[in-house]
Amino acid sequence: MQSHFDTICAIITPLGKGAVSTLRISGKNALETIAGHFSKPDKLRLAAGHSLTFGTFYSVNSEPLDEVLIAKFVAPRSYTGEDVLEISCHGNPLIANSILETLLTSIRLAEPGEFTRRAYLNGKLDLIQAEAVGDLIDAQSSKSETSALLQLQGYLTKHLLELLEGIKHARLRMELAIDFSDQDLPQIDLEQLETDLEKLHSRARNLYSDSKGGKYLREGIRVCLSGAPNVGKSSLFNALLRENRAIVSPRPGTTRDYLEESVSLEGYAMIVYDTAGLRNSTDEIEMIGISRTRELMESADFVVELRELPEFLADPVSPTGNKHLLALTKIDTLGFDQLPTEDQWQDFLLSRGCPPEVRKPIPVSSVLAGGLNLLTAELIKRLSLPELRTDSPIITNTRQLAALKETISCLEKALDALRNGLGFEFVAFDLIAGASALQQILGISTPDDLLGEIFSNFCVGK
Repeated sequence: MQSHFDTICAIITPLGKGAVSTLRISGKNALETIAGHFSKPDKLRLAAGHSLTFGTFYSVNSEPLDEVLIAKFVAPRSYTGEDVLEISCHGNPLIANSILETLLTSIRLAEPGEFTRRAYLNGKLDLIQAEAVGDLIDAQSSKSETSALLQLQGYLTKHLLELLEGIKHARLRMELAIDFSDQDLPQIDLEQLETDLEKLHSRARNLYSDSKGGKYLREGIRVCLSGAPNVGKSSLFNALLRENRAIVSPRPGTTRDYLEESVSLEGYAMIVYDTAGLRNSTDEIEMIGISRTRELMESADFVVELRELPEFLADPVSPTGNKHLLALTKIDTLGFDQLPTEDQWQDFLLSRGCPPEVRKPIPVSSVLAGGLNLLTAELIKRLSLPELRTDSPIITNTRQLAALKETISCLEKALDALRNGLGFEFVAFDLIAGASALQQILGISTPDDLLGEIFSNFCVGK
């Protein structure tokens, strides 16, 4: 049976050939396990923490496997809080695997995320910071990387701890009022308590509101390109990617299934879908592609509907809703050699018979330099993406957001109970529930099955 007290090991660098591969060993037997296969065991044992020792690593049969550098970290000054050694060898997968096989004769392979889980259990990281480690590794854009780093550095933790302390203090006042209700003591200042709870509620709501766009930092922005066949979706898709990923042809119906690629939009990860053209068709395969297009339009964060000028003038009504954008494609064929100004675009559309009261489409060209600038600017504008600051942290994790929402609900119930004179017991009960939700975010009180689910999403070496 595996235990959190076992000594564990894993390769912590990516698979494949490179200059260096690194293996991490953590646990009380880490030092002696390595020393038993090292050419300079005594030097390694006597080495100080945070030091490097050079030597040869041997197999179980005393065959030299490689010349290695061993970094030594002594508990508790290590990533996991335990004794940790890291072996750096030449970056041939055969060498790293041979060293790993040798280690596995006496210690076990780490489970996914087990090193970080031990860092959490040993108080080196709280749960927010532990989850931020995974987010930092998986970050697909500079903004998501910055967000994860701020969480790893503890800025969100500090913010939530202050909120938790405020709730605990209010709860304590309630409980004291309950315990000493029969004593001749000064009455609790209910007006001040209500003011304090309103401030806590406002602070929690502001954090939740600021974090609504946080999922875009962690998961990316899903943008679906839609429109009739041959309207320019694949050309726009390629222009966004800056490579010829999709087949572009004057023949309608070229795209039968959707294509999906990730790009960076001003530091934010954007997942773009090039989809089958929407039209009436009797072709079975094309009909399947059109069905998938409609499914993507429903699930995407934004839908960019592309039209050409004749199609738009025939039906100038724009799609409603903040997630829908209407774009007029191929403006380079309409006499423009650069993106028009707002006045130029307005005059052009009016001259072509567009009613002045309708919502104007965004001009787009996959050919002109900067031909996508207005479209990408509108996407950023509609996202209401949060600004990343140390004094205003945001939550990007769905689990954490759900728990914060529960805290907000509990604070609302506590305020209602206080205002309606339902009794201190009801107020205290809601404050306890609100604090408990925050403690789950921070990992102060978290069920083991939830921890298992969180760390199972990590790679083995982390």
